[in-house]
This record gives sequence, C-alpha cells and structure tokens, in this order.
Amino acid sequence: MAAPGQQTGHGPAHAEAGYSWGELVDDLVARRGTLAAVALHLAEQRGFAEDVESVERGLRRLRRRGTADGGVWGERVVRCFGLPGAVADRIRWMGQYHTRFTDLPASLAEELVQPWDRPPVSTSPARIWLLLARIGLGLRQRADVEALLSQAALLEPRAEAAARIELALVQAYAWSRSDPPAGLAALARAEALMADPAIDGALSDVDRACLFARLMDHRAYTLNRPRAGAPDRRGALALYERIPPDGPLFARCRRENGLGWTKLKLGDRAAAVAHANASVEAAGDAGSLRMRAMALNLLAAASEGPASAAAKARARAIAARLEDEALALRFDRRRPRPTSGD
Repeated sequence: MAAPGQQTGHGPAHAEAGYSWGELVDDLVARRGTLAAVALHLAEQRGFAEDVESVERGLRRLRRRGTADGGVWGERVVRCFGLPGAVADRIRWMGQYHTRFTDLPASLAEELVQPWDRPPVSTSPARIWLLLARIGLGLRQRADVEALLSQAALLEPRAEAAARIELALVQAYAWSRSDPPAGLAALARAEALMADPAIDGALSDVDRACLFARLMDHRAYTLNRPRAGAPDRRGALALYERIPPDGPLFARCRRENGLGWTKLKLGDRAAAVAHANASVEAAGDAGSLRMRAMALNLLAAASEGPASAAAKARARAIAARLEDEALALRFDRRRPRPTSGD
C-alpha cells in the first residue's frame, strides 16, 4: 500500500493549485455538516468572545480569500481546527526524506512544493514540512540552505513529533561538513527525541522504523569515516545490524547498503556484493530510484570489470534523470580500492 500523502486522491482535487481558504472551510463543513456547526464550535473554543452569527460571517469572508492572507479569522480557524488529514499527509510526504518525493526530478519537485507554500498552509505549523522539502531540494542541488534551516527551526517548537526529528536529522547532515560539532549536536538531539516515550508514541510504525534507520546510518557513517583517528568498522557494523532486516523497504535498503560498504572496507568483497544486490532488490521493490542508484553505486564499488562499469553507468544515469547534483557528484568520486582494516 502506498504511504499516506502519495496515494491517488490524497489532498485537493487540483493539487497543482495548492490549497485555499475556501477548500479549508468546505472541508470543515463536510466534517461538521453545516457552516453554522463550524461557527458554533469555533465560538465555543473562543469562549463565545464573538456570537455565532459573527463567527459565521467571518467564515464566509474567509471562504472568499483564496490563497491570500486569511487575517484574524484565518489564524483562528487554523489554530482551532488545523489542516485536514489528507492535506497534512500530502505536506508531510513532501518534507520527509524517506518518502518517494525524493525520487522526483528536482525541477518537478520544486513545482509541486511551490503552490502549497501560501495560506492557509503557510500560516500553520505544517509549513515546516514545506521548508524541509525545500531544504532537501537545496541539498540535492548543492545550494546554501542555512536560511531555510533557520526558518524551520523557528517552527520546530510547534511542529509534530516526526517533523522535529526530521529537522534534527537534516541539520545533522547539512552541518556534518561545514560545522561538525553542530552536526553532532543535532544528531544527539534527534536521538533524544526518538528516545522520548511521548514523541515515540506519536510516530507511525513506518516513520519510526525509517527515522531509526537514518539515525543508525548517520551514526555508523561517522564511525566509518571519522574526522580524526582510526575508523571503527566493527562499531559501524553493530549499528547497521540494529536496523531490523524485516522493516520497511527504505530501512532495509539503508541496512544492506551500510553493511555492504562497511564489509567492503573490511575487505570482504563477496559479502559486500551480496548486500549490494539485496539493497538493489529492496530499492526496486520500494520503487525508489534514488535508493536504487545508491545501491548500484555500492555494487559498482564491490564488483570488478564490466559488471562494475555497468552498475556505475546505471547509477549515474539515474542521478541525471533525478537532476540530483549531489548524488551525481558522489558517483563521480574516485574511491580507493578497499583493503582489510582500511
């Protein structure tokens, strides 16, 4: 089954136009039966600071605002009702790294995000997902994302649990080279958030598994490629082995890819090829081109001769189709042949 947010029919019928105040009010009416019922609930939540008739008139005016600033009534409606579940799912899908949104060509992904980043969505805490989507696109295009990270950080205290962890993981990745101490602090924050029972309980099973796999992957990467000192390959293997082998396909792909690279560095080429093939299979079953390209890159490194060249060519072709500069650069780097204990 497709994940929420990527199923056909999720979100407004005309997703390319984003989401308007009129659609939000109509969704509320559909849920509560009449506009008067919506007005009554909003008036109750505000302690009848305004009479129901005044609230209903405010909602009628809001309905005509399109995607312009909703003013006071827009703010009150978003604070009281939030966004409908299908809209929230679509926004979340665009902002999460472990969804197939990252498999879209960068130009198309940008076109999909743009219409949503306006009221009422942009006036809600859910806007953090749109910022995370833009940050992800910026990282793929090797652009400066610091301003976007700062904006997202301002929304983090009011954001849902998954968004708070997502932001911490993205910060850890973005700062891993430019400001390593800040990157490690962000990673520790992500780990602490995931260990919080209240936050953990708010995550879906799929999000929990995928976020955990990403956390283990980042921790293991720092052991495999430390900025100082000798790599800890065995420690990295132990972290990758903590990712369940029967979890979501994204998590399985991360596990197999990580185990493959680590064993390749330890000199076990046969095991690396086996893990690479398992990663290619998991990525294919998930329908993820980006993960498949990463798995093919591992297969190219672990293989020799024509098989290596063919896998590398396939990975590069996928990166080109995805318009992913960061991915293409990763595939063009020259990697030294692994030796035991490297």
